[in-house]
Order: sequence, then structure tokens, then C-alpha cells
Amino acid sequence: MPNKIFSKYFLLSLISISAVLTGQAQQNENSVLWEISGNGLEKSSYLFGIINFLPENEFEVSKNIQNALDESEVFITKVPVKRSSRKEFSKAIKIPDDGWINDYLTDDELNQLRLLMLKDLEVTEHDYHFYYSRLQPIILVTATTLLYLGDHAIFVEDLLAKKAKKSKLKFKSLGTVEDEISAFRKFPIPDQVEALKYTVNNFSEHIEAYNQLVGYYKNDQDLEKIHEEILKATNRSEKFQKEYYYSRNKIWTGKIHDLISEDSAFITVGAAHLSGKQGLIWLLRAEGYTLNPINAFE
Repeated sequence: MPNKIFSKYFLLSLISISAVLTGQAQQNENSVLWEISGNGLEKSSYLFGIINFLPENEFEVSKNIQNALDESEVFITKVPVKRSSRKEFSKAIKIPDDGWINDYLTDDELNQLRLLMLKDLEVTEHDYHFYYSRLQPIILVTATTLLYLGDHAIFVEDLLAKKAKKSKLKFKSLGTVEDEISAFRKFPIPDQVEALKYTVNNFSEHIEAYNQLVGYYKNDQDLEKIHEEILKATNRSEKFQKEYYYSRNKIWTGKIHDLISEDSAFITVGAAHLSGKQGLIWLLRAEGYTLNPINAFE
């Protein structure tokens, strides 16, 4: 059932919005995996920026990622890894008041969307009408990418959580599912609609940009290039960036301080939260921590 697939994914967060970076990485520090030390810590912790789903042949738990997990005592995500949380979030990604996507598109745009979903992505009429057409526009953008990948998508946080569970790490979170829902609701609908229109009218370019993103993440670990590719997916919504990333990064910095003071931790968040003067790397350094890059895929 499509709702099970997307409920699982969407709480992990949105590929279309999860890598919108808060600025630029410092030169010669390209990495998505960082060691946190200093500032009185007895043991190092680790900060890992992810893209929530990737082609299955483009991600594996490397030696360096596994070492970081092995050296940690607690596995930290932005919201609790619970079925109840995912179920709650799956309701929040739908258009409010039983609305549907027709409310935001012209007849021509709607026809283009249906053609893409039903013909190119092979969604059934039933699933389109009762599920996909009820999703908020930016979620529908993300859905098209996931549908394009089909059975060949891997959910990074899920994979890491299984590794952490196998290693008997404790599980903690930086916030609640209510926090996530509240932040998501700050994404202006007009910006979402424009992002959806672009995707529908330029789907081949949309997929090409996604493939470039995968390369920038896996091969280059280049936060600045990730920023340039993914920022487009939010229609460059300044309000959303402020509410979804900047504001939460400040809150999370304090929570990370408390958590890593107690236990060595492996912290996984969207790569969007890592870089720039309002990103977690900068903010943690400002608190006195030393953050050193590690090649995540070596």
C-alpha cells in the first residue's frame, strides 16, 4: 500500500527539503561525517548528515561510519524512531481539511500531473485519487522521485537505526514529532505549488538534478554543491529555511550539548542542518567544541 511506504519515508524527512543548507562549508572541509570532541568531553561523538533516501547502489555503511557507530553509546535522530510517530506525521503531510491537489493547479497543470503519475510512474488511478492527490505539493514532489526509484531506494536513517539496534545503542531524539509537524507547516503553500509545477513540467531535469545531488553527496561530500542543487526544491523559500532549519539548529545545539555530555553519541540529521553560520557545525564550534571532518565513504 502506498501510504505505508510513504509514511515510513516522510517521517525520515523530505528529500526535497532535507538538504537545504544554511550556508557554505568551510574550504577543504567537505564531509558529511564529523567527529565532535573537546570542550570537556571524555569521549568523542559523531555528527552525520544524511540524504533521506538514495539509490540502493549509492549507499552502504562504510568502515568509517561503522567505526563511529561502534564507538558510540547512543543513537540520536531528530524525532523518535517509533511507528506511532510515523503514523502521526503521515497525517500531517496531507492537504488540510480533506483538500486535494486540484485546489492548487489549473486544468492543464493537473492533466500534466496525472500524465506523469499514471503513465510515466505507473501509479494506479485508485492510488492517485485516494492517496497521492491528497498530499501537500512539496510531498508530492518528493513522491515522484521515490516512485521513479521504485524498489531501488534505500532509506538511510532506517539502515543506520538497524545497525544501532544490533549494536544495542540507546535511542534518543533531538525533538518530538510535534516539533517536526510544526516546522513543516511553516512551508508556505505558494512555494510548494511552484516547486510542484516545476517538477511536473520538467521531470527529466528534476531527476537529473537528483542524480547530481547523489553525486555531490556520495562522491564529493560537498555541502555547498548540495546546497545549490537542493535549495531549488523549496522554491527558495526563506521563511521555510528560517523555521525548518535555522530556528531548530539553535535549539538542537543546546540539546546536543546536554546529550553528548552524558554519553558518546552518533547523531544523524539531514545534511541541511550541517553547514553555514547557522548550521550545526558552526554553532557547535561556537560553543567550544572541535569538529573534524571524516571521509564518510572511505
